[in-house]
Amino acid sequence: MWSLHITVCLAAGIIVNSGSDSGTHVARQTLTVSEAPFDSRLITFLPDQRVMLKHNNETRTLTLQDLVVWGSYTDHNSLPHVYLTDGGVLAADVVKITPAQVTLYSRIFTEVQIPRSLLRAIVFAPPAGVLPRDHLWKQILSNTVDHDTAHFTNGDALRGKHVTTPNTLLTNVTNRIAFQTEQRPTPLSIPLERLSALLFRSQKPRNLRAESRQQTPAGVSLGFADGSRIHVNTIVTKQKKIQLTVNQELMLSVDAATFHRELTQFQPRTPQVTFLSDLTPSSYKHIPFLRRSWPHGIDENVLGGRLRCAGAIHTKGLGMHSASRITYQLDHKFRWFQSQIALDQSAGNRGSVIFRVFLQRSGEWTSTYTSPIVRGANRPLAIKLNVAQADAIALLVEFADRGDERDYANWLNARLSN
Repeated sequence: MWSLHITVCLAAGIIVNSGSDSGTHVARQTLTVSEAPFDSRLITFLPDQRVMLKHNNETRTLTLQDLVVWGSYTDHNSLPHVYLTDGGVLAADVVKITPAQVTLYSRIFTEVQIPRSLLRAIVFAPPAGVLPRDHLWKQILSNTVDHDTAHFTNGDALRGKHVTTPNTLLTNVTNRIAFQTEQRPTPLSIPLERLSALLFRSQKPRNLRAESRQQTPAGVSLGFADGSRIHVNTIVTKQKKIQLTVNQELMLSVDAATFHRELTQFQPRTPQVTFLSDLTPSSYKHIPFLRRSWPHGIDENVLGGRLRCAGAIHTKGLGMHSASRITYQLDHKFRWFQSQIALDQSAGNRGSVIFRVFLQRSGEWTSTYTSPIVRGANRPLAIKLNVAQADAIALLVEFADRGDERDYANWLNARLSN
């Protein structure tokens, strides 16, 4: 059972009043359990797991159980990425690394000290290309080895252990680390400028299936403009500061005005919706246009990268290629199916597909939805279909007017609800 503790002190009225400042609170797309997507500004957090939004000059209060996601998240490659054990990432300059902790400087959270027990990896130079960046992200999340790995800028990699050196002068140096290998008992002194990434050994067993589907134990995920995305357990608003608890151990403090200016996404774990990507499909079939067969992507596109559209990363959804069909059993459990359909941004201006939805009732399949031709760079199209009393649902992606050229179709936030 997920939970998020929100504490708002009386001084939080300062944040609410600042809602009139459009430079601080930006209107972003909002997805709820029952409504069509709409733009709103996030004004503040309220007790009892509620948020206050402003839509069309009207103030609205939503419970977190009614909110699927507010805003969007975009990563960058301009700053180092520090990966946490819960799957979160902080974009920040690395000030100092010791075997006990890493000291960072973030433009949002200023100086942050992260215990080694919460660290999964440091990527000093994230790849410029989004697909290599996504593949590295997957590699880091699935890492279960019992050793540290130093990746160098020239492509080499070294297995061993990040250690404390008996040399006090070296220990206090901020731009080097001591790294020990089995072949060499004396630690190597490695300049940080030679490293592209430092992956830390796994300290405890992890549920890789859950991680691959991006299910986090925290109550809500927050995305920021600098490329950070963190999973928080508590949000405490006090005076002009907001304090966030990460992994029950790490406390991050941020100025309230900075928080609202830099926050781009707020995504709770909503028990009222069931994402198709969290279900096991009853069947999947792809019909090649020529010879290549494409698998479907679970919370990723068909190329194995994260679901991306117009620069934004969508954490939930399905990736499919023309021509393909995937089916799920519903067993009369749900009333609504909702999704946003689009081609992945990796298709560029190419690609053209038709999305179709079929429902099975009393053993008979009927066509329920057919989209217009969706091409690369088109904005996502939101759909909402009544699936009450349906035995099963089938999602199809068909060829349009260019064969199967870059037909990287995404069913973004594909979900079921009542």
